[in-house]
Amino acid sequence: MPISRREFEKSRVDLEKEIVSFLKAHRGRAYTSDEIMNVTNLHVDFDLQITTKISVFVVANFVALLHDLAAEGMIRRKVVNNRAYFMANEDVNV
Repeated sequence: MPISRREFEKSRVDLEKEIVSFLKAHRGRAYTSDEIMNVTNLHVDFDLQITTKISVFVVANFVALLHDLAAEGMIRRKVVNNRAYFMANEDVNV
């Protein structure tokens, strides 16, 4: 079902705020994309073939959003032991 442009634009902003707020609430700790995704309202389901296909796109888009937030300076990203970790950027207000 189609959604309005307003709802489309708002959804990313809400998710960005949710991610940055979580990381700021847990300052001093860095989290993987999986750990961050588990505390958001996004849920994935790999039980069925059709839901697996959709969930793969959801995970890829979520990881891309984390990298976008890091590129914008909203959060920090660092690879440790071959895994990407993200943490709050202390200079950013939510």
